[in-house]
Amino acid sequence: MKAKKILLTTAALAGVGLAAYVTKKTLDERKEAEQREQLVADIRKRLSKLGPIATLYVQLYKSDEHQLVGGVVYEDDRHFTFVYENGELSYEEEQ
Repeated sequence: MKAKKILLTTAALAGVGLAAYVTKKTLDERKEAEQREQLVADIRKRLSKLGPIATLYVQLYKSDEHQLVGGVVYEDDRHFTFVYENGELSYEEEQ
């Protein structure tokens, strides 16, 4: 009987720990997504000074928590690639 109580207590603690981990992971991912959305809005605002934007895209496979890599296609078919890192936006036109 004592072993059963220990087993149930251990399982309950493991369940609580797992739930806490999943909740923290979900909140971290949500916070990261919100930060990325703010960065994309800032990039869109800065690059819209060059003309009306048709498409702005982010290359997540090249981006990480320190930099955002992507590109912009304007309505006049110009295409720029950009790197946003530490508040600095660098971009160049693709030929």
